[in-house]
Amino acid sequence: MPKIQNPLKLSMICGPYDRARALIDKTVQAEGIEIDVTVNHRDPGHPDQLRRAPFDVAELYTGMVIADLAHRSLGYTAIPIFVKRMFRHSYIYVNNKAGIRVPADLNGRRVGVQTWFTSAALWGRGILEDDWGVDIRSITWVAERPEGGGDWVPPVWLKLEIAPPGVKQFDLLASGGIDAALTTGLWAPSVHPDVDFLFTDYAAQERAYFRRTGFFPIMHTLVVRNAILEQNPWVAMSLFNAWMESKRACYRDLEWQRIHKTALWYRALREEEMALAGEDFYPWGFSSGRAEVDKMLDYAFRYGLTPRKFEPEEMFHPATLDT
Repeated sequence: MPKIQNPLKLSMICGPYDRARALIDKTVQAEGIEIDVTVNHRDPGHPDQLRRAPFDVAELYTGMVIADLAHRSLGYTAIPIFVKRMFRHSYIYVNNKAGIRVPADLNGRRVGVQTWFTSAALWGRGILEDDWGVDIRSITWVAERPEGGGDWVPPVWLKLEIAPPGVKQFDLLASGGIDAALTTGLWAPSVHPDVDFLFTDYAAQERAYFRRTGFFPIMHTLVVRNAILEQNPWVAMSLFNAWMESKRACYRDLEWQRIHKTALWYRALREEEMALAGEDFYPWGFSSGRAEVDKMLDYAFRYGLTPRKFEPEEMFHPATLDT
């Protein structure tokens, strides 16, 4: 990277994550860059945040990043900082009165999603199909809101409805308007008597899934404005290195909290995670994330988000492919 005398001033938006804390409080700074960070407490990753303000760097739903690959309409390019990862077995809910006892019972049903493009829905559909043989095409999908990239046209097989304006997915599920839902909300346990997990043993399912696949599903990815990268290609690696250092600061804090956290079983959970996934259990970088990104790209093509199966190398800024 060239020596920068006057720091480049960039704006960035992300959620209030522990792994971003050192960047937010400026104890870690990107080389050659002065970052003005906006913390999004409400909807980190949502593309609306880019419509509200022209941020130079942003956390974005990975599903939307992938859907834009064929259009390049967002004006941003990803770097392999996977800001948010989450397992999704515990975010598939059913109406108890719908008679859904096993995943195959979802076939032919009405299933809610926030949008067809969310990363949570992308992984949820893929896991249900790959691991449980669910027929995705037999389901009527009910989206809470319309969303798409570029001139996206739904595939002919997709039965996709949009819920009436103002109608919430949870209310649809609780009332029986839909039979199940893939969401990011905490809808169980003990939220509504008619709403429960599809996988009541989700903790065991998620651990088994991780052992089998090695995947800690990617939800949100960092993107950088193309105009910035075109003029200053070094920014990609400067941001990558800064986020990595912020994560290392988070790990140091987690190590201290292993003993001092206000929790009953935090130490045991922390040590279980490290035994299963190693010291760096929240991996960033192209090489460590390539297999997961490739699986997402496969799902995206399979479910009509993209017109072809893209390769992981096509998704990220070239300067970051050696990470």
